[in-house]
Amino acid sequence: MHTLSIQQLQELRLAIFDNAEALHGEASLLLQNGMYSRAYLLAHFCFEELGKIPIVFQVAALLERGEQVEWKKVKKSFLNHEDKIASQNGHFYAFGRGSDFDNDDNLQWLINANRAVSESYMKKNLSTYVDARQGRMLRPASEIQKEDAEKLVSLASKCLRAHLRSESLTNPIIYEAEEREQSKRDNLK
Repeated sequence: MHTLSIQQLQELRLAIFDNAEALHGEASLLLQNGMYSRAYLLAHFCFEELGKIPIVFQVAALLERGEQVEWKKVKKSFLNHEDKIASQNGHFYAFGRGSDFDNDDNLQWLINANRAVSESYMKKNLSTYVDARQGRMLRPASEIQKEDAEKLVSLASKCLRAHLRSESLTNPIIYEAEEREQSKRDNLK
């Protein structure tokens, strides 16, 4: 990723979302079939993939305003697992947690989620690789429980919905299409 046009960034954003949806669908299938560690892994990949979208959106906004883009910094964030998780946490906070932003519990969710980024990444590794710690063998199938997978697959689903919600609020093409659909519904009444 050296330099991309606004159109290329738009195509990239859509491709990222499509891939995130596919990862979530595959995670759901694995969860349904009792493959919890791999369901967790793909749900985590979905979460990380969605974290790229706000990064891409920010770059497009800079280009739209004619501002300089630090492409090396963008690429670094695009590849950094913890940056992507934090990016997705921020997006989910803004578009997926509800509209009560004055509620301290809501803000506390974001603070806690960002504090847990390293732990989340470590747990993703436990869902992927065999490890040994303090003389104990750690296998993905024994380290990731059904509840872990269910929780992350569910959160990934909510994050996908939050991205659809943000699209409906910020993308003029979708916004105009929704207005037309609402107008049609109103005319049928």
